[in-house]
Order: sequence, then C-alpha cells, then structure tokens
Amino acid sequence: MNPDRLRRIRNWQSSEFYARLVMRPLTILVMLVVADWRWLTPNMVTSGANVAKLAGAVLLVVNHREHGVLAALCIQLGLLLDHLDGTLARYRQSVTTFGAFYDKVSDAVTWLAITCAVGWAAYHDYGDVVLPIMAVASAYALLVMSYMKWIVVAEQKKLDWLEARTQPPARRSLVQPSMNPPARTPSEWGRWFASSILRIVMFEEVDLFFWIGLGLVIDRLDWVCWLLAVSQGAQLASMLIKRGLQARDLDSARERLAASERLAA
Repeated sequence: MNPDRLRRIRNWQSSEFYARLVMRPLTILVMLVVADWRWLTPNMVTSGANVAKLAGAVLLVVNHREHGVLAALCIQLGLLLDHLDGTLARYRQSVTTFGAFYDKVSDAVTWLAITCAVGWAAYHDYGDVVLPIMAVASAYALLVMSYMKWIVVAEQKKLDWLEARTQPPARRSLVQPSMNPPARTPSEWGRWFASSILRIVMFEEVDLFFWIGLGLVIDRLDWVCWLLAVSQGAQLASMLIKRGLQARDLDSARERLAASERLAA
C-alpha cells in the first residue's frame, strides 16, 4: 500500500461518533478501490447518495414493515456515498463551488425527505399525529442550525478579508490548514476510540442516520421520532446561544478593526 496515497485518501477528520467509527473507515476502504477511477466524479457520487437516500425514504412510505431493513440499508449507503464525494474531490484536488453547493443542498432535501418518511411510517404504526410533527420539527431544527452556521462562516470570511487588507503580505497565511488526521500512537488511538464512543450522546447530524437505522431494525420508529425531536430541539437551543455569541464577537472584532484603521489614517 502506497503510504502517500493513503495519506491523501485520509484527507478529513470527522467529529461525530458514527462518522468516526463507521463511515470514515468504510469511506477509506472504498476509496482504496475507486479513488483513481477517473470516470467516477464527485458529483456522480453525490447523485448516487441522493438516489440511495430517497429510495430509502420511498421504501419507508410504501411499506416500512416489509421493506424496513432494505430502507435502512439504502439510507446508510446514501450516507456512505455522502462521505465519499467530498473525500474523492479532496483527493483529486478538484473541489468546486458547484460541488459544495450541490452537496449541501442535497443534504437538506434528502434529510427532509427521510424525516418525513420516518414520521409517516411512525404515524401509520401508532396513529399518533404528534410523531410526524416531531420528525419534521427535528428536520426544521437541523436546517435552522445549518443556516446559522453558514451565516457565521460567511461573516468570518468577510472579517478575514478586511483584516488581510491591513496586514503586510508576510503576515498573511497562504497555506491552508491540513485536514489529514494526525498520526497516533497506540495509546492515542485508544483515547481517540474512547472519546469517539462518548460522543454517542451528542446526537450530531451524521449520528442521526445511525439512530434511524437502529429504529428501523428494532421496529421502534416512535422512539426515533421522540429522539429526533428532543435531541435536535436541545441542539437548536444551544446553537442559538453559541452562534449569537459568535456573531457578537465578530461585530466586536469588526469595530476594533475599524477603530485601528481610523487611528492609522
């Protein structure tokens, strides 16, 4: 195995429990095979992810009792391909604005379809209208959190650009930070594994696919709806505070920059 090729394949480090322990390792294994298939483009992989996720949602709506396990497999395959597209683009150094746009919009559309399908299937089982409402509300919360995140990211980039204008070229960072996972000793791998297990209680975006798959396998979609609603509602409340504070800090930094420019003038 070519160590440099493996290093370039391992070009991202996930934070989520399910991504760290399952999806990233599987992505690396698939990449070892397909990374140099020139005909396979990242956008093709994104399209495949969309098809797999939407197929899982359709199976849930049609007959989740009969097709529940297959639906779970389709949704997990879609998640795997969703990890693969960005990894492939970074490996080939072919990251594009359209690719990022397509990936993010696809995530929003397919996640809403999946949660609606889960809510519908749960309502079909239990006849409780609260279940689909909670499932859809969880998707709404996740989309709002994503919206807040990218607002802060955009404002941070604006501030970085303003700061770069006032700094001499030698002080500007021209090297992007590496996204390669660091080399670890066996003890560091052990601590990394333990920290990954502990993150199961964070109920982050990627982890929700794990819980939906588990709910389908054990046939308790009512639990899944409750888990989605409670976990994402709590996350939204936390992120409202966090992103609000970040926005305030960016305003303060912009005011300090403006004041320094006035003094310099």
